[in-house]
This record gives sequence, C-alpha cells and structure tokens, in this order.
Amino acid sequence: MARKVKSSSDCQLVGEKVAARLILEARERFNDALEARNMAAIEHVLSQDAVLVPGDDAQLINGRAAQLEAWQSIYENMDSVRYVRSPGRIEVSEDGHLAAETGRWTGGWTSQGMQISYMGRYFAKWRLEELVWKIEAETFVTIKRTGGML
Repeated sequence: MARKVKSSSDCQLVGEKVAARLILEARERFNDALEARNMAAIEHVLSQDAVLVPGDDAQLINGRAAQLEAWQSIYENMDSVRYVRSPGRIEVSEDGHLAAETGRWTGGWTSQGMQISYMGRYFAKWRLEELVWKIEAETFVTIKRTGGML
C-alpha cells in the first residue's frame, strides 16, 4: 500500500498558522519515522507521558517508553508494517501551547502471507514543550478492518 499523506493545502489550519504548520510538519516527520522504522525519530515526536488509545480492543499504551516498546515489537514480529496518519484539521489553542489534530489513519501488515489492513479516524493532542511540538495523546477509532481473523 503506497503511503498517502495529505499535503499541507489539504489540511485545514485553524488558529496560529505558523504553529499549525509546525505541527503538520511534525506529523509528516512522524509518518516518515514510522515508515522508516526510525525509533529515535518516533521518540522525538512523543512527549514523555504520551498516551495512545488503540483503534481496536488492544490495551491503552501509556508513556513514550511503552509506545517505543510496542513499535519495536510490531516491527520485529510483522512484515510490511505501515501506519499513516493523514490530518484533516489542526487547530491551535488561543494561548498557543496546545493543539488538536483530527484526521484519518490507515495501518496494516502482512502475517503468514495474509494482508491485514485497518482504517479509521483519529484525534491527537499536541503540546508545545520547550519550543517543540510533541504528541501528548492519540485516540484511534477503527472504522474498517480487512484480512486476518476477525
């Protein structure tokens, strides 16, 4: 599956535009890091206490270290892993320290020769930490799943 990422012109930027563009760029770097399996780059975008709520029945992943461990396990145990978040809207708070991102996500891998794919909607909370935008929380909702055992 080819990576399909919205260009900045496809994403609605609300509030402080410079900050929203920085978040969009950070999201693009995060997508690139996931594709490259670059753990250091993934780590750089996550806050220390980042929380991830998976889109299916998987357990909540609490903290950057736990997320890095989960990504490492996925990369080691699955073939052709791909995950992409495609933002549709980024809205920066009035004080410029928080932002909300909403969009669509796709994910999947190959297991025992079978292609498994997910897609859905997501929400991300970003926080400005020492002049760098970091993901503080992400919540995913799986809308469609194909392949594998249901």
